[in-house]
Amino acid sequence: MSLINRFISEQGKILSRRINRLTLKQQRLITLAIKQARILSFLPFRNYENEKQFQAQSISIITGPRHRKK
Repeated sequence: MSLINRFISEQGKILSRRINRLTLKQQRLITLAIKQARILSFLPFRNYENEKQFQAQSISIITGPRHRKK
């Protein structure tokens, strides 16, 4: 699982080939391994810890001070 986690972003997304520096064949194999791990519940489909932090930040941005132009 630590090997697979290297190819996943903080949000739980599969990183691109350019970032991973993999060949097309290697990227396909990594993608299959990640998807199988998600189906078998070894990996979550989303990273809920980071999602909670993101929601808290977005709410504070939305509900922050509002300035209206007159």
